[in-house]
Amino acid sequence: MRNIWTIVKKELARVFTDKTMIFSLFILPPLTMYLIYGLMGMSAKNEAKKINAYTPIVYVVNAPDTFTNNGKQVKSFSGVVEDYKNLMKLNETESLVANAGIHYINESEFESAKTKLQTQEIDLIIYFPADFIQVVKNDDATNKPQVEILYNIDKSYSESTYYGFVGVMSQYENSIAATKIELEKLNIFNEKVTDLGDTEKAQGRFLGMFIPMILIIYLFTGAMSVGMESVAGEKERGTIATLLVTPIKRSELAVGKIISISVIAVLSSIASFIGLVAVMPQFNEISGDENLFGGLKYQISDYLMLFGIMFVSVLLFVGLVVVVSTFSKTTKQAGALVTPLMLIVMGISFFNMFNMEVSQNPIEYLLPVYNIVLVLKAIFQFNITFVNWLLAVFSTCIYIGLLVLIIQRMFKSEKIMFSR
Repeated sequence: MRNIWTIVKKELARVFTDKTMIFSLFILPPLTMYLIYGLMGMSAKNEAKKINAYTPIVYVVNAPDTFTNNGKQVKSFSGVVEDYKNLMKLNETESLVANAGIHYINESEFESAKTKLQTQEIDLIIYFPADFIQVVKNDDATNKPQVEILYNIDKSYSESTYYGFVGVMSQYENSIAATKIELEKLNIFNEKVTDLGDTEKAQGRFLGMFIPMILIIYLFTGAMSVGMESVAGEKERGTIATLLVTPIKRSELAVGKIISISVIAVLSSIASFIGLVAVMPQFNEISGDENLFGGLKYQISDYLMLFGIMFVSVLLFVGLVVVVSTFSKTTKQAGALVTPLMLIVMGISFFNMFNMEVSQNPIEYLLPVYNIVLVLKAIFQFNITFVNWLLAVFSTCIYIGLLVLIIQRMFKSEKIMFSR
């Protein structure tokens, strides 16, 4: 045990006396995460401000006036637009429709309006045929009036203005449709909508989609940044030979290396997790939901299970990286070999990213790496069971033990350890 502790102290001293390593392992990851998502949140917030401040210009050609159809009055198109704009403002909905400047023009100005749209002077044209009201009154299914909506995809916000006015057009169409049937006879009963779902689980589902992927990537890169150089670097410098001829058993040397790298990787992952927690408010800006995280209340048991799965995850990734590092002759070769491994781990985390449901199949919680993703997803979605968590942790510990045995056997191989 003393020999193992000696190796651990040596490796920890190598890292904690190197300012560059300290910065890259413990400061850069959370700082990078905070800056990236902070800038994304700031960008989303600024874009929302621009939308609220922007005034799109909309031309309406031959806008229909108020008319009577089947004895029922249809509002003018301009009246429907104003009602819709007032509704947007009342609900404080971020919509370009609410700020739109509407200009009503006649048929003779249509071509001039199209030129302005092409030169990006205006954002949208809504064209009603001159005989729109008469065709609607004829109620001929084979001869429906063709309303044309024109926008310029090259101009910023023009397409967004179009999508905003889709709601206006739908409301106007419904107001005309209401004159074709006796709607009061369809009002047979009142509806009451009740949501019996779990709000916390619904909010946690959003976190469960992307946070497991982010954590997996940071946990693996934390293990990779210190693990690649641990053995391959000493081979490259020739110092591994000195260690191997000391009285320390090679199995103890291997275990000491693994423990020291694991400690560093765990600390690095904790730093990354702190950065993730610090940047969580920015996700409100990115998602557009100010209350997204307001209702989430994780219990102490959730945090303990999260820490437990993160801990064994780091050990697993450290084991994988050290196997590659021990096999490699140089750090450059270790980097080349560990890259495909990283892509596989990332691929597994991406594979489950858009799956909204959390599997409860116990077999899946025994699969290496995939079980870690499932547990992280289940924890954030308030859908974790102690049995599944235990299966994932226990199976991961078995894989870690196998990797330790493999590393110890590799350390005993002269061919592997003395290859230069």
